[in-house]
Amino acid sequence: MRESGSVESPTIVVICPSQTPLLREVLAGIEEEGVPYSTTALSVAVSPPQDAVVLAHHAAQRSPLDVGVGIDASGQVCVHHTKRPEADPIELSRTNVELGDARRFGHNAARVVVGVPLDLVSEDKSVG
Repeated sequence: MRESGSVESPTIVVICPSQTPLLREVLAGIEEEGVPYSTTALSVAVSPPQDAVVLAHHAAQRSPLDVGVGIDASGQVCVHHTKRPEADPIELSRTNVELGDARRFGHNAARVVVGVPLDLVSEDKSVG
């Protein structure tokens, strides 16, 4: 609940250092699956800047849906669930993710929420 007493809307929380093409694609992927999201600027969420895994785990802890996405300054993307250990994300990219892959990460974050199979790529560290 928020301090005002109103219930938080259920969203996937996404933490990213700035408005980037990667962020736009991740959000588009989440939206295409019909799940709401909210974004948090990196400087507000975690200081000093952290890697994608730490950001995603922090985002998941802030998410009413228990799912978070972190995008770090190097362009690495991570999807995490609050019940998983920080070092064991659902999915973690290499750095410099291509835009199509960023959208797939958004799809997968939303799919965790709705309970449908993930679209995993063997090159990524994918734990389902």
